Amino acid sequence: MKPQLLHLPLSTCPDASSFTIVDNAIDLARQHGADLLASIPQVRVPPIHQPFPTTIDVDSWRAQAETYSRDSGSSIQSYIADAVSKTGIEVRIRGFETREPYVYNSFAEISMVHDLSIVEACELTRQLSATLLFGSGRPLLLFPTSSVCARVDTVAIAWDGSAAAARAISCAHLFMERAMKLQVISITDDKQIDEANRSLLIASLRHSGFEVEDVPVQAGGESAAAAIQTAALERKADILVAGGFGHSRLREFILGGVTRELLGKSELPVLLAH
Repeated sequence: MKPQLLHLPLSTCPDASSFTIVDNAIDLARQHGADLLASIPQVRVPPIHQPFPTTIDVDSWRAQAETYSRDSGSSIQSYIADAVSKTGIEVRIRGFETREPYVYNSFAEISMVHDLSIVEACELTRQLSATLLFGSGRPLLLFPTSSVCARVDTVAIAWDGSAAAARAISCAHLFMERAMKLQVISITDDKQIDEANRSLLIASLRHSGFEVEDVPVQAGGESAAAAIQTAALERKADILVAGGFGHSRLREFILGGVTRELLGKSELPVLLAH
């Protein structure tokens, strides 16, 4: 089987991606013998025509933003070169020019031809992650901002009976095929769970040779996303697999939801698929 193709989209403006996400992506590629492409944009800011007189030097601001993007890209490339020299793996770098406000769409187009995209889970990257999740047709792997994560031995599956959750499981075989144990976590007081369907999933996974732990939990006063992550962490899971936006986007926007919360903050690596 050929190596998985991993995509690491790295922001250079208005905020640069952290070196932690670079370390996590490189370590993931090393563990799985995967090919890793880091895409680094040179962001161009189109001319801004002010309808009224202003004291703001718009041209100077544009130049500063483009310079910051260029310098951030150079810094990230230097860090990658140093990091891979210590691991022995190869990371391909794709530099490209793109204009605001099309940066995230450009990343999504690159993600379309890769098996998985890797992004840090934080408020600054929420819109990027949502664009990749909806615009690429590929799964998204979110990493916590604070640490480099270890190898995956236990996979937690957030199961709500949705098609998005089923697709996430099918996209998680990179991790499941090496896992020693699976956990099927369902929040029983958040939405109606089809218990017969859930039992069928667990039986199917066990038939495939996996050791599976059945984990029904109640959210209580926590949000569903927090309760799922708490249950996974308490049982020493190394990664959480979840469906992205199981409800309509409008409902998720108004009410919040598991996916919106996970995009903003994750306590462990999270694989999302839509």
